[in-house]
Amino acid sequence: MIIVLINWRIAPTKVDEFLEYWKEKLSLKGKPGFVCEFLSKVEGQDFHNCITWNMEADNADNEAANVDHVSYVNVGIWSDADAFHTAVGQHMSEGRKTSLAFEAAPRRRAILSPEAWRIGQEQLPATTSEDVRF
Repeated sequence: MIIVLINWRIAPTKVDEFLEYWKEKLSLKGKPGFVCEFLSKVEGQDFHNCITWNMEADNADNEAANVDHVSYVNVGIWSDADAFHTAVGQHMSEGRKTSLAFEAAPRRRAILSPEAWRIGQEQLPATTSEDVRF
């Protein structure tokens, strides 16, 4: 199993356009190895006093530090790296590039390989969000 993180930095005036794109155009229906994914807005320091990880621009991303944007993180869970690469990864460009009109700064990606996990009593959502195309 792998977890794929994509940090989208979206122009504030184009958030609706981005959300529509994510919900309507990025369908993973029928992709072997796809488990689930979640798109989440990154909350700021004022959301909760326990936040200690600033997910904004880093040294390799200096030009993005001064660009006004709204951050989202897409968390995708895949059965394995090969399934992810076949379905999505092979279509991703190398490096940091801004390629879509609603992006204020290049997206960043990370792939996580779980070492250990816990399963709680609560379950993941059983259905896709109402307004998201699968």
